[in-house]
Amino acid sequence: MSRKKHVSAFLGLLLGISFSTFAQTDSLFNALQKFQKEDNPFQVVEAYKNIGRYFESIQEYDSAFSYYRAEGEYIKSHFQDFLQDSLLGKVYMDFSFVALGLRDLDLAMPYLDSAEVVYERIKSYGDLARVMNNRANALNEMNRYEEAIGYLLKAIEYGELVENQVSKDALLNSVYNNIGKNYLSLEDWQNAAKYTKMAIAIPSSYEINNAHARLNLSNAYIGMDSSESAILLAKEAEGIYVQVGFPYGVIAAKNNQGVALKKQGEMDAAASLFQESIDMSEEIEYPLGVLEGLINRSEILAAKKQYSQAISEMKEAERLCNLYDDRQYLKSVRENLASLYEKSGNTANALAYFKSFKQLEDSLKSSENIKNVNDLLLKYETSEKEKQLAEQEVEIQTQKATLAVRNSQLTYLLSGLGILLLGGTFIYQRNRSRQKAALQQAIIEEKERGFDAVIQATEDERKRISKDLHDGIGQQLSALKLGLISLQKKADPEMQSELVEITDRFSKSADEIRQISHQMMPRALMEEGLVQASEDLLRNTFQYSDIRYEFEHHGMDGRLNERIEISIYRVLQELLNNILKHSQASFVNVQLLRMKNKLTLLVEDNGKGLTGEKTSGHGQMNIRNRLDLIKGTVNYESSPESGLVAVITVPVE
Repeated sequence: MSRKKHVSAFLGLLLGISFSTFAQTDSLFNALQKFQKEDNPFQVVEAYKNIGRYFESIQEYDSAFSYYRAEGEYIKSHFQDFLQDSLLGKVYMDFSFVALGLRDLDLAMPYLDSAEVVYERIKSYGDLARVMNNRANALNEMNRYEEAIGYLLKAIEYGELVENQVSKDALLNSVYNNIGKNYLSLEDWQNAAKYTKMAIAIPSSYEINNAHARLNLSNAYIGMDSSESAILLAKEAEGIYVQVGFPYGVIAAKNNQGVALKKQGEMDAAASLFQESIDMSEEIEYPLGVLEGLINRSEILAAKKQYSQAISEMKEAERLCNLYDDRQYLKSVRENLASLYEKSGNTANALAYFKSFKQLEDSLKSSENIKNVNDLLLKYETSEKEKQLAEQEVEIQTQKATLAVRNSQLTYLLSGLGILLLGGTFIYQRNRSRQKAALQQAIIEEKERGFDAVIQATEDERKRISKDLHDGIGQQLSALKLGLISLQKKADPEMQSELVEITDRFSKSADEIRQISHQMMPRALMEEGLVQASEDLLRNTFQYSDIRYEFEHHGMDGRLNERIEISIYRVLQELLNNILKHSQASFVNVQLLRMKNKLTLLVEDNGKGLTGEKTSGHGQMNIRNRLDLIKGTVNYESSPESGLVAVITVPVE
């Protein structure tokens, strides 16, 4: 039987809300009364919110609504303008969370719309990203996957505008995780794994988000029959959920571990975990947890050929599906019931449930759904390229139009000279242009071969010198240092102090030799690749300066062509040296991204920028020459406020 939809379907909807145990209601009400007497508006708002979230955490949604409404009325009467919008936006978000807790998705949408309106008014991009993120989750639950992915892409756009790096990481972690969850709903396990891995690669400051990502990746691995990896990730997620006090996540993680163990044939261990999840769900009155546990336990009973009991548990699961209108679970339940009735010999019921299952499957999952989602993602990833091509096309058409006008003018001016002369001139000019173009191309190719030979010879010489320094002079200095240390022990006290100073100088000289060797040709680049070498270069460049740096990489699995790695490393080296010497920056961000057949290096600083006079220097010429040889490009954007952004793009196989 296929892997069923995960119980964590609603976990993504609850991002930003902590369900750790709140204080007792008495203390919350006492706090509200205290702050009201003190006339402390901000604390009053916070007290209303805490009471609302307490009732939300114990699923008393009517009470939660009531206190959120009181919070909103208080905000309207005590705050104005920007502050009012900012605080009201949070109230609307809380209303939407309550609606989602009630599984009233149609009610959640208007509240999210209201939140979007106020956040757009105050240009709060992080909050706008959260609105889009949660709207996408709601649409996922309504099986409107194409719309959901559209809002997730909007969330990424808003997230990129967030200046605070910690907040940006938390948002992007959540969005990529939800794109992965979208693919989980479509049972596209490969893409689900791809995007949840992207989420995990950007750790969130909210630990619960990191747990969600691990749980969803575990679910993808279950779909791909990678049980060991699924169990490991589910255990990691469970540990985080326990730490933050989120019982719903603990239940989901136990179910995942049980499903993976069941696939491995460890039925008793799996059954024990399913029973734990059912017991926990009943204790906190969580029907979806009970539902998932019943489905999984029924499958174990079926594996033991206890069909009557398995059907009984699956029928109870069907009742819960209908009660809570969960069509994804209902699809799985009906598929299982069809199989169970067939195995028990009841062909009539088996056929009826199979037809019902197929109808639901066709409505929930189709190749068109997956195609539309993939198309949207592809459009997003290639939008910048399309924009560039469109601009190039406009330029070409403009040139053609200009050329046509000039040709027309030339035709009218020369028409009196006769057709023969015009034809002869045209043929002569065409041949001459072809010869000139061929000559220009030959010159360019010869220059490229010359540059290539020079750079290759330079890098070969760097390798040789680096090896000689490291293995020759470096080792000799190390041996001399050991000899001096040995001599210190035998020398008289007066001589010892001099020998200590000499030994210290030897150590510094050896360190300098080693540093020069690494600059000539870093061992990390040769042995471990571009990512590790870039990290070492950043550390060594800025370790004795006041400049802070941040390094991010994505999609850099495996090695690149050596020529590309060396060229990109040298370009980065040149850019970092320029920053250190000229930029007056205090922060540098370096990103190394590989997507499809393109490698991008982005280097950004907050310094004084790059003036026009400096773009033609020797260092810039070296950068362009190196990139020309690997068909790469470099673009600079600079302003006095934002410093310099250098974007290097190189085609890769």
